[in-house]
Order: sequence, then structure tokens, then C-alpha cells
Amino acid sequence: MSTFVERLLGGKAGTVVTVEPDWIVINDGVSHAAVEEISAVAKPEKVMVIYDHDVPTGRPEAAAILRKNLAFAEKYGCPYIQAEGVGYQYMLNEVVKPGQIIVGGGSHGSIFGSIGALGINVSIPELARAAETDRYSIIVPETVYVNLEGSLKEGVTVMDAALAFLAEDHELNRKAVEVYAPSFDAHEKAVFCSMACITGAFTASITEEKQSAGLTLDLGSVEPMLMLPCGDRNDQKKAGIASRASKAGMELNAGQIGGYTGGTIEELRKAASMLDGHKLALGFRLSICPATSRDYIQAAEEGILTKFIDFGAQINAAGDHSVVIQGPGAMGHKERLVTTGLYTFTGSMGCDDAEVYTGSVETVMNASFAKQM
Repeated sequence: MSTFVERLLGGKAGTVVTVEPDWIVINDGVSHAAVEEISAVAKPEKVMVIYDHDVPTGRPEAAAILRKNLAFAEKYGCPYIQAEGVGYQYMLNEVVKPGQIIVGGGSHGSIFGSIGALGINVSIPELARAAETDRYSIIVPETVYVNLEGSLKEGVTVMDAALAFLAEDHELNRKAVEVYAPSFDAHEKAVFCSMACITGAFTASITEEKQSAGLTLDLGSVEPMLMLPCGDRNDQKKAGIASRASKAGMELNAGQIGGYTGGTIEELRKAASMLDGHKLALGFRLSICPATSRDYIQAAEEGILTKFIDFGAQINAAGDHSVVIQGPGAMGHKERLVTTGLYTFTGSMGCDDAEVYTGSVETVMNASFAKQM
């Protein structure tokens, strides 16, 4: 039986294949560096240039990146997407179809595996060559199966499950991960797939068939979890993971719902449902960052944003607020933030001596009531 990546790439594990991507993604996060290496674009209609990270621009350097990407898109006639929110979420909802191949410069392209598409994270030179030639060559990776058994307990979320899986530190570097998750809905499958590649895995996808071999995670045993602060950006996949209980009582200055995984309408509804009977702790800064413009509009229409504003939260523009070096939501010296964003490296959310923790929406909201973990 062939694996997901073997079917989409058209070759057996260990063989070299060359594919024509359906989409090539360049954004203002990291992959914008490819723009400086691209001398031609084979099929401009396939190259999506997306403005979704520093939204609106919070520093002059970000504005320069925006101008560079816009000039590139105009020069070659590439689609330029702005004001739509997180690029991967936008493409998942509006663009990508099952069976398609998406090449980009971000580790979370594996989110497309939740709908049967293949997201591949490549280096900047590889991304540039893919845009120039409309080709990408790869050794088909081995596949590891992961069975998610049982159901999550009350108050425990897919974020906790993904962090618990990451904490087990499996050897998944450059391997494809196929996940059997019968108790997860579409949103939960998307979150788990998007986080799986923090391990260094090649990609992740969902399978509808349980596998007798592979790894197993008992969802019923999962507790609320946290990803801990780490060194520089290159150390992110080595960041420690601990139970939330191990940090109980730790004082916090701010919380963020957003940052790629937490700002979807499903997560915003969950957060809003927790507000009744509670007050925002004095001095605690709570930022709400809808993932996409569609999520933003839907939350407004459902009265969710009004509830957040009445609670005392700040509403940010739709976009990927996982890294805010300067601008809305940045942390001051020695401050602590708990966020649904996936980056906790030094300086990811402001000052180098600030501490950033990743947790679930429930964890962030509970922190906002007490100003502590």
C-alpha cells in the first residue's frame, strides 16, 4: 500500500522525483528572501505573494520587505494577497484543493495535509529555483504513522495534544507523518498537522485508516501543556515542553489569542464562551488576533469581538502574529506572555529578556482572569 506522500509525489520512498507544484508561496515572514534570488518566474499565476506577518507594519524594516514583495509581484504578474490574514489559513480555506502540492518557505505548510494536499517546506534557494523553473526535485521521504486514540478530556485541547506529542521527542526529522485521528474535527486536524512539523518532519497529513504499526498517543491521558521559552530561532524545535501545572502560579503580563493557530473562528468562539462571569485581571494585556479576514468578519457578525472589547481586550488586524519584534503586542523587559502562537524563541515577541510560553486558548483565557498561569 502506498503512503500519502508516495501517491502525491509519484514515487516510492527513497526515490528521486521531480514535481510541478500547484502553488508556490512567498510571504513577508522568512520566504521573502527568495525574491532577491529569483531572476525569472516560469508560471506567475502559481506564485502567491502574501502579506500576512507584520500586519500592519510595525517597523521600517517590515515596510521595506512589503515594498520589495509588492514590486516583485508587479514585475512578474504574480497574485498579491493582502488584508486576508494568515496566508496558510487563507489558502486552506479559499485556494488549496485535495491532491495539490504547495511549496513554501515555512514549516507550517503541513496544515494542508489536513485536507489531503501536500505542503512542503523548502530552503530559500530551493524556493527560488521552484519559482524560476516550475519544478521541484525531492527524495520521497519515509512515512511514520501516528494513531491518536481515545478522546480529549474536558478542558484539554488539540493544542495540548500536539504539545504532548512533541514532548515525546520522536525521531521524525525529514519523515512524513500520517495521522489517524477519528475523534478530531476538521479544525483539530488542521491544528495538529500544522504543529507536527515543529519536530522537523517533512510534512504531515491525515489518514482515515488506523495503522497497526507506528506511534500511539492516548488522548485521554493528555493534560494541559506549555511550550517553554528557548534560545534563538534555530533552537525552536528543541524548545522544552512541560505540563501547565508545573508553572501554576507563575505571574504573567499578557496573553495573545492568535499567532497562526489560535485566531480561527473556532478558537475565538471558545475564548468568548469563557468570558461570562469573569473580569480581565487589572493590568493584564489580552490581544485578540483573528487568523483571517473571514474569521474577523464572522467574529464581528456573531458579536464575539464586541464581547472581547467589553472584556477589555485589544483587537489586532488579521494576520500571523507569532513573531512581533516591534509593534502591537510586543513585550517589555522581563515581561511574560502566554500565547497560542508557536514561537517562543528569544526576542520573538519583543525584548530579548521577555519570556514567551505557548499554550491553548483555555490556558490564555484562564491566565487573563488571574494574571498568572
